[in-house]
Amino acid sequence: MTRLFHRAMVYADERAFLDATIPFLHEGLVAGEVVLAVAPASSLDLLRRTLGTGDVEFRDAACWYAQPTRTIAAYSSFIDHNPGRRLRVLAEPGWEGGTPAEISEWTRYESIVNQAFAQVEASVLCLYDARRTAADVLDGALRTHPELLGDSGPHANAAYADPATVYAEIDGRPLPPVPPDAYAMPVDDIDLRRLRAFIGDHAERHGISSARLHDLLVATTEVATNAIRHGLPPVTCRTWADNGDVVVDVTDGGHWTPEGLPGFLPPDPFVRAGFGLWGVRMLCPLVQLRTGPGGTDIRLRVRTR
Repeated sequence: MTRLFHRAMVYADERAFLDATIPFLHEGLVAGEVVLAVAPASSLDLLRRTLGTGDVEFRDAACWYAQPTRTIAAYSSFIDHNPGRRLRVLAEPGWEGGTPAEISEWTRYESIVNQAFAQVEASVLCLYDARRTAADVLDGALRTHPELLGDSGPHANAAYADPATVYAEIDGRPLPPVPPDAYAMPVDDIDLRRLRAFIGDHAERHGISSARLHDLLVATTEVATNAIRHGLPPVTCRTWADNGDVVVDVTDGGHWTPEGLPGFLPPDPFVRAGFGLWGVRMLCPLVQLRTGPGGTDIRLRVRTR
């Protein structure tokens, strides 16, 4: 029996938005479900004016969908705080575009939902505004939702791809080459103070805030430590600025092929392992991992402000 219903709908205007969302939310309230609506502020205002506040929990998508791993953690917490209750979630992510890498990771997120929350008793409806959402985002949505909601109701989605296929497609795309003006430093000592000074010096030149610098240094230390302890030499760290971001790239000669959903789900608090990569993903808006004949490459990206 299907526990999780994960559906998508692309809507054309406010009327279509309300025609889909109001019955969906009302049905959950009548059934005594826990109802959550996550959407941009403009959509939340529209829902409140039409539906009223009632027992619906409202969350602003600008905060909830800040980055994929934090979003998964937010939904995990919501599930944990409502044990034994069926859930109903209206989700309008509000990320209408972005870089190809960002769109890929949000597509991965939508696919992770199908795997990570498969046993959760929930009905989820994801909304996408056709007027503003980039074509690549819509393509990803069509590949990651088992069902679509149309004028005649929900129906199976012929374009749906299973999570393993989606992950393989994303991870099979090579990372953009390191720019020729990137700064490089070999890492051959578990004492990483020199590395942190190296990253900090270059990041500060590009105007990074102190809070973002702290996040970047903690994440870089974790990745470099794992490369030294579990990878193979040579371990090299490179850094550069790109479109308002500071990028850190850590490579080693090992071939790490992680299983499952490495670092995407909140780890078991009673198990010591599993916090490292999850912490890195929580700190950095974009984390990309590739492994192949040339070794393993983990690339971190943090906004300067």
